[in-house]
Amino acid sequence: MIRHYFKQALQILKENPLVHIISILGVALSIAMILVIVLVFQINNAGYAPESNRNRMLYVLGTEVFCEAKSMRNRGAMSAEVVKECFYPLRTPEAVTAKTREKRPVSLPGERLFAEYDILYTDTGFWQIFDFHFLQGAPFSAADFESGIPRAVITETAARKLLGTTDATGRDLIFNYTTYRICGVVKQFSSAAKQASADIWVPYTSKAGLVAQSSSYENMAGIFSVILLAKNRSDFETIKTELNRQTEMYNSAKQDCKVGFINNPITHLELATGSGGFRKIPLKDYLIETGSNVLFLLLIPAINLISVVMSSVKKRKGEIGLRKAFGATKGTIVRQILFENMALAMIGAMIGFGLSFVFLYLGRSFLLEEGMLLTAGMLFKPGLFISVLIFAFLLNLLSAGLPALSIARQQITEALNDTNY
Repeated sequence: MIRHYFKQALQILKENPLVHIISILGVALSIAMILVIVLVFQINNAGYAPESNRNRMLYVLGTEVFCEAKSMRNRGAMSAEVVKECFYPLRTPEAVTAKTREKRPVSLPGERLFAEYDILYTDTGFWQIFDFHFLQGAPFSAADFESGIPRAVITETAARKLLGTTDATGRDLIFNYTTYRICGVVKQFSSAAKQASADIWVPYTSKAGLVAQSSSYENMAGIFSVILLAKNRSDFETIKTELNRQTEMYNSAKQDCKVGFINNPITHLELATGSGGFRKIPLKDYLIETGSNVLFLLLIPAINLISVVMSSVKKRKGEIGLRKAFGATKGTIVRQILFENMALAMIGAMIGFGLSFVFLYLGRSFLLEEGMLLTAGMLFKPGLFISVLIFAFLLNLLSAGLPALSIARQQITEALNDTNY
């Protein structure tokens, strides 16, 4: 039966090709624009290397320190001491990492260079949370971190720029007046993995200023953010409870200042929907705004298609009247029209699917960060194909539903007499 409906849809397309081709292109453009929205969200939220575990990550991107006696308040990042006392002792997470970044000129021994590279200062937990593909060597070790030994992991792109080769382990780099020995080279990945992204990764203990004590805010304010990897998403609340308990213990040992984490930790979904360290956007607000845009993009072609479908079913009133005379029910007639129109909607949806990648590429400068590498792993997800089917079905329902109900309600004699309705 479905095959018959599909053949009927192709026959309708042949009868008035220009009108239906324009309609299909309208569907394609609408679906393409909607899929661009889906793709941007997917890039920001779905997991792919080296951030394959996004669904199990929690982020602490903002802290607040308040000193009551001095009436001082600071909102920003945390110190290495807060990381050490509040986060490293946590037992529920699978891994914890602290990180901060800066851009610095990187040189080679005996050769002064001036190009700046993105340097991320972190710890050994970083390599447990993020799944990098090492082309050579390995991450810096726990012993390197504890001793503050200057070791560096570098991307293959940075290695080629600096050294002319990816065979870089054992070579030296110089920045911050310190010589770092390269211990590993990782495969280049997309900068869409914002939390993991850098050109060079080094132990933060290798830079004395990052772990130095500060009398300001009782050594609570600093420049670090934290990422926690849960064993399971169900552990999120347990982690938050344990963090609150650990923070209370840390604060109780201080004289005046107290540290808190405002709306943190936040999940990656919250991060992808616009929340940050100091501002949390309710999911319902994001869904209402995005849903309104999607509905608007669906209604425009649906309104245009209604007239096309109405015109098509008017020409077939006699055929539908005969079907009803031989026992076809209203439900059967509605299903027939919806299935036939669905075939045309799917053709438009498939064209729109391809166009969405073209639009994303052409508009990447304002939709995504400039220079962002788009990979197959971040674009081709099962959810994207499901989205195509859902939007095609909704568009078909909006455009063909009213004409289908209208013709199905007609009396047999009225349809056979081919009168207007």
